[in-house]
Amino acid sequence: MTSFEDLLQILSEEPRPFSSGELAARLGVSTRTIRNYVTAASEHYGRVIASSHSGYRLDACALARVRLRPAPAGPRDDGPEARLAHILRVLVAAQGPVSVFDLAEQLHVSESTIEADLGKARPLVAQFGLRLARDHERLSLQGEEPAQRRLMRRILTGAAVRRPQFIDVEEVAHRLQEPELLGFKKQLREVLDDFQLSINEWTADELVAHIAIMVDRVRHGRSVDASRLTPDDALAPVSRAVSELVARVFGVQVPEREVAYLALLLLTKAAPAYPEETSSPEVRAFLDEHYLAMVTRIVAKLNNNYLVDLSDERFIAFLAMHVRSLVQRAAQHGSARIPVGQSVKNTHPLVHELAVFIARHIQLETGIEVSEDEIGFIAFHVGGRLLSMHAQDDEVAVAVVVPRYYDVHVSLAHAVEAAVAGTGRVDRVITDVEDVGPDLSADLIVTTVPLPRAPDVPVIRTGLLLTDADLERIREMTANIAAGHKRFKAAAWLTTVMEPELFTRIPGGQDRDTALETAASLLARAGAVGPEFLDQVKERERLSTTAFASGAAIPHTIEMTAARTAIAVCLADRPVDWGGTPVKLIAMLCLSADSRDAFGDVFDAVIKALVDPAKVARLAAADSYDAFVATMLDML
Repeated sequence: MTSFEDLLQILSEEPRPFSSGELAARLGVSTRTIRNYVTAASEHYGRVIASSHSGYRLDACALARVRLRPAPAGPRDDGPEARLAHILRVLVAAQGPVSVFDLAEQLHVSESTIEADLGKARPLVAQFGLRLARDHERLSLQGEEPAQRRLMRRILTGAAVRRPQFIDVEEVAHRLQEPELLGFKKQLREVLDDFQLSINEWTADELVAHIAIMVDRVRHGRSVDASRLTPDDALAPVSRAVSELVARVFGVQVPEREVAYLALLLLTKAAPAYPEETSSPEVRAFLDEHYLAMVTRIVAKLNNNYLVDLSDERFIAFLAMHVRSLVQRAAQHGSARIPVGQSVKNTHPLVHELAVFIARHIQLETGIEVSEDEIGFIAFHVGGRLLSMHAQDDEVAVAVVVPRYYDVHVSLAHAVEAAVAGTGRVDRVITDVEDVGPDLSADLIVTTVPLPRAPDVPVIRTGLLLTDADLERIREMTANIAAGHKRFKAAAWLTTVMEPELFTRIPGGQDRDTALETAASLLARAGAVGPEFLDQVKERERLSTTAFASGAAIPHTIEMTAARTAIAVCLADRPVDWGGTPVKLIAMLCLSADSRDAFGDVFDAVIKALVDPAKVARLAAADSYDAFVATMLDML
C-alpha cells in the first residue's frame, strides 16, 4: 500500500521541487492525498519536506538526522496491533498456561476483546507451524522451540499484524530490555570478518534479533532440542566464537546445543566473502551442490533466452546461496522483504525481467512460490552482476589526441578513461596529429590540439591539464552519445514491429483479462503468436504485474517463443482495472528468438517512456497509429 514513505522515496530521487500533480501521477493517488502524505511525514519526522510555489522538496540531511536519532524510551503502541503482539509475547514467554481473564486485566480490556484478538492470533501462529491450545479459560502456545523463536522475532520487529518490515534493532533492545544489543552488531561483524564471512545490513539486523531472542529464551530456561540440530562441523569454530562474544556482552553462558543453533543461524544469514574459493571447508558448508547445479541450469537458460551472458563462478555461487535461503524461508512460511522504495521494477526494468525469468524457473524446479519481494532480491544479484560486466559494443569509443611530451599523454588518457567509465572507453591514444583522418573509428575525440582532418564525430578541445569543467564536458558528451545509440537502436527496432493493424482504441472500463484477450487477438490475427500465447502472458502476470502507476501496462511472456516479434497497442477511453491499477495504455509484446539481441535496449527504452505519467498521457491521447508512433519516437 502506498504511504508517505513512498512519497519520501520519490522526493529523494532528485534535489528539485516536485509538483503535487507530478507526485500524484507517480503514486497513482489524488493531489489531496499527496497533501495528506506531506502532513503525515511532517508528523512522523518533523519538517523534512519544504513546500513552495514550485512544489515539494525533500531536506535529505534533515531526514537522515531524524532517522539516526534514538527512539524515545517508554511505552510504545497501545492499539489493537500492539495488544495482539503483547498477547503473543506473553504466550511465547510463559512457562505454563495463561488465563484469558489475566490477559484482559493486564491490558485493561474486556474478555470479549481478548476473544476477538485470539481469533486473529490463530491464523497468525499457524503460519509458523504453531497452534493455540485451550482448556476452558487457560491458553497455551504449542509447537517446537525454533518455531516459537521465529514467531517471537516477528513480534519484536513490530510486524506481527502490520505490513512486514525490516527489523528495528532499537525496538528489539527496548522490548527485551537488553541495552547491550545496540553495540552488539558491530562486534558481531568483527568476529565474522575474522572467519571471512560477511553479512549485509538487512541480514545483520535479522541475525542480531535472532541472537537476542536466543539470549532471552536461555535466560528463561528455554532451549532448542539438540537432537534436531545437524550443522556442518566446518562452522563450529565461528559459532563458538560468536557464543563467546554473547557470553561477554550479555553475561549468558551459551549451552552446547545453542552453539549448534548459532551455526545454523550463520548458515542462513551469513555468506562467505569469497564463495568461488570452493576448497575452503567454510565455503563448502554454505554451498549446496544441488542448488549450485540448479542455478547453473537456470542461468544457462537465461543466457540462451536473452543473449546476456551472466555465467560467472562468483555470481552463480552467491545466487545459489540466495536460492537456498529463499527455499528455506518458503519452507518456514517466510519471505524476504524489500525496504520501501527499493524496487527495481521501474528503475531497471530489464534487470527486473531477468529476475522474473529466474524466479519462474526456481518455482518450476522447487514447487515453491516466489514473492514479489523475493524477485526484487534476485534482481539485486542480477543487477550487481550486470554492473560488473562491460559490454564494449554498447560503450562509447573515445580517441584521445595529445602530442607526446614526456608522459603527459598517459596521465591525460587515464583521466579521460576515469571520466567516461561506465558509458565509454578510451580506444586509442594518438600522439601524432597526422594519424587523425576522416576514417578514424571513434564516437568521440578528445584533443589538446586543432584537428584539420577530423572525422564527422563530436570533438572536445581541452588543455594539457584537464580542468573539472573539461571532465564534466567529456562525461556529459559521452552520456549523450551513449543515449543516442540506444535511442537509435530502439527507434529502428520499434518502427519494424509496430504495425497499423496491431493498433486499436478500446472503450475501456473492463478488467485485465478482457483487455489481455483483446490485445492477444490482434497478435494472433496477424500470425505473430499461437493459441498458447494468451495463457503464457497470464502466467507472467501472476508472477508480477506488468502494470505501472503511470497508467501503462506492458504484458508479455517470459520465454521468447513468438513466430515473429510485434507489439499490439490498445488505448483505452476509460481506464482498465489492472488488478487494482487503472491502465489506459496497453502495449503487449510478443518476442521471437531472433530479436533477442535488440531486446534489452528496446525493453529499457520503452519502459522508461511508459513509467512517466506525462508521457503515458500523451501517448494515450493519440487518435491514430501514425500519431502514436510519432509520439513514441519523439520520446525515445
